[in-house]
Amino acid sequence: MLAITLLVCSLGCSKAGPTMGQVVFEDGSPVAAGSIEFRDIEDGELFASRIKGGWFQPENKKGKLGLPPGDYEIVVVQVVLTEDLAKAAHSHGNTVPRRYADYHTSGLEATIGEGQTDGLKVVLQSE
Repeated sequence: MLAITLLVCSLGCSKAGPTMGQVVFEDGSPVAAGSIEFRDIEDGELFASRIKGGWFQPENKKGKLGLPPGDYEIVVVQVVLTEDLAKAAHSHGNTVPRRYADYHTSGLEATIGEGQTDGLKVVLQSE
């Protein structure tokens, strides 16, 4: 199911809510590349970020950094193009299971409390 824990924020904290976070697999290894999106359950507002080395910085469509208080559904997408690469040249790390790419199947959720600025840690379970 879902595993989200708090990660102490050492960079970029503000009153806008968490401005950074990390996506890892259950073994602790980071999601090397991809994207993450948070959808506010109440009003549908989207916050998104690319994932680089497991880290992300969510922002809204206007470019405002941080997740305001509320309840969110989360998807994690990883597009891996390998058709022209030798297997040894693949550098995307572990592959994100497809179920995390759809709001109906990801099972990932987060609640951001009023005044919360700690970063988020999103943990993906293997299949």
